[in-house]
Amino acid sequence: MDNKPSQEKNTPEVLGKFVCGECGSERIKTSREVYKFPYGVGTDTVELSCEVPVRKCADCGFSFIDGDAEDICHKEVCKHLGVMTPSQIKALRGLYELTQAKFSEITKLGEATLSRWERGVVIQNQAYDNYLYLLGFKENLQMIRERGESPEQMGPDVERVERPRFRELVVNEKVVQRQDSFKLQQWQFQR
Repeated sequence: MDNKPSQEKNTPEVLGKFVCGECGSERIKTSREVYKFPYGVGTDTVELSCEVPVRKCADCGFSFIDGDAEDICHKEVCKHLGVMTPSQIKALRGLYELTQAKFSEITKLGEATLSRWERGVVIQNQAYDNYLYLLGFKENLQMIRERGESPEQMGPDVERVERPRFRELVVNEKVVQRQDSFKLQQWQFQR
């Protein structure tokens, strides 16, 4: 697979905030180009593509992508996996105006884990993503808060759940006779 940006869309603009890693020039032009990259391992590898900003030095011609392009690629991977993006996770926490520490305390998600998800360092698995999705409904976060304040509260309908039980054996004369007559027999392997 070719990881090089294609030249499908090319609308250059000069930006002064970049420096060429080859020659040190600040004359960097930015164009939007389709970038194709592999995602996955082995037979599960797929090719994803997205439009990213590509920086090109006007003096020496050196081209590169940066953190902005990495963020766009990360969002494309999240889209492919069907999970929330880092900005969506951060916005979820912002919905409740909670710090990472407080959100972690309520939800029991690790603060470092939450930080890694919000910064795009790692991508949450589908189970955690479903949990985050459910936290988007204010009543769910409220129920988790209440449960945290009252740990004995297991949730709705817990008392009505039928728990499995061991069957009771009534000991009578017949059972005692069967017990007394029981003998293990040697098993013989036949070829």
